[in-house]
Amino acid sequence: MPIACFVDTNVMLYLKDPREPRKQTISQEWVAALGERDLLVISPQVMNEFAHSVIRKFPAITRAELTRFLLAMEPWCKAPMTSRTAIDALAIHARYRYSLFDSAMIAAALAFGCDIFLSEDLASGQKIGDLTIINPFLTVIETVLAN
Repeated sequence: MPIACFVDTNVMLYLKDPREPRKQTISQEWVAALGERDLLVISPQVMNEFAHSVIRKFPAITRAELTRFLLAMEPWCKAPMTSRTAIDALAIHARYRYSLFDSAMIAAALAFGCDIFLSEDLASGQKIGDLTIINPFLTVIETVLAN
């Protein structure tokens, strides 16, 4: 079983996206399974990107509802965003050619000790140090949680 699983902003956004019912359901299943096992990890960057995207993409969601959702995410916000993660992000960006923002989340996940990074946008199956990137929409939850 994984030690900790960092969840990228794109996966969290599907929780609120009714335009993608299949991905919404899969995201809900992953978040529930990881949350129940206390394996879900995000960083402050995920919360900020999530809020920015919800305000921009889903105007029907009120600020009060968004605030409630951010408060619900708060216990998962364990991965650090420090000067060290910024420096590490730059090295990850240079080596793997991910955006600096994605590289910052990867650096935070590594700093926390995550072994799984759930993302739709990155190369599923790629390893960065001890971290394995997994696309949750192409992977059955049980295959990850059983290991």
